[in-house]
Amino acid sequence: MSTDLPDFVALKARYESEAFPNGARAELRRVADSESVALCPALYRLFPGQKPDDRHLRLAFLLPCCKHDAKAKTLGAQLATAKVAEARVLQVARAQPPLDLIQLRRLLTHIEPAVNWAEFGSMVWKWNKYEKRKLVENYYLAKFTPAKGDK
Repeated sequence: MSTDLPDFVALKARYESEAFPNGARAELRRVADSESVALCPALYRLFPGQKPDDRHLRLAFLLPCCKHDAKAKTLGAQLATAKVAEARVLQVARAQPPLDLIQLRRLLTHIEPAVNWAEFGSMVWKWNKYEKRKLVENYYLAKFTPAKGDK
């Protein structure tokens, strides 16, 4: 596994471009879990000439759920702003694969966030207990800031 990160913003742009077929986008929207992505031809169109691993599967699984905005707040902050229950955020953080990604995708589908794909893609690419912890931390930092009147 190489340590070089892909260009996640370019990946999102390729997914949304007219060159990427609508049917392929629909395939990725319909998959039930990240493992099912491996059997979609859309995955191989998204990563031409590459042998996709679990990191690619996670990206392709979550790609349809978020728009790109370079100035977007962190996902955790957006979950707090959308008043997502803390139990649901903790459920994502505590769940084991592949349930953690399924729960995360449900949250993303629910709030339809615009994320900075450079940051979000990196989180999904690394997706481990530390990334989950950062998600929870960002959620609580946004939820309990003195600027909002919470103490």
